[in-house]
Amino acid sequence: MKKYGKIIIIVVGILVVIALLILIYFKTTFISKNEVKDIIAANMNVNRSDLYFEDIDFELDKGIYEVEVYYHNNVYEYKINARADAEGGNVIYTDFKYFTNSINDNNSSNSNTNDSSNDNANGSNNTASIAVEEARNIALTHANLSADLVQFLRTETEYDDGILVYEVDFTYNNYEYDYKINANTGEIISYDRDSIYD
Repeated sequence: MKKYGKIIIIVVGILVVIALLILIYFKTTFISKNEVKDIIAANMNVNRSDLYFEDIDFELDKGIYEVEVYYHNNVYEYKINARADAEGGNVIYTDFKYFTNSINDNNSSNSNTNDSSNDNANGSNNTASIAVEEARNIALTHANLSADLVQFLRTETEYDDGILVYEVDFTYNNYEYDYKINANTGEIISYDRDSIYD
């Protein structure tokens, strides 16, 4: 019986050492989630406390963090190099600048042209003609609600069949409302209302 006890102690000891070595490897090889948050806040030039991080997923096989972050009711995606060496911690991809140019900076004609080949092929415009507030008001008017009654979840732009649209999502009275609004004409392309408990 004592023999089995010694074997169990040795096996547990080996497992603890292996776990510690793995932990040390990850801490020295990859940046932490807190560092990722700081990098994104610095990239957006905002305080970290102003951001809500929906998902921070570590992709070990790619060596990157994939992040969804909310800022001013808009959701943005980031891909961050996860390595802790000199090449690590840099932003590989983000749609933040694209959305800030097309949504918030109505006086600017500059926009990120990541999808310019698709846009031009479809004859679509990559800047919104209507402001984000106008898109929200269109959705609220259709839902017969006012801004002070709802909780906005996100307002972002995307292409839907080559058309630039606002996706406006908000909640009210245990329901979530999802709208797609043409960013150039203000036409409601689609809308949906579902219980938040579904």
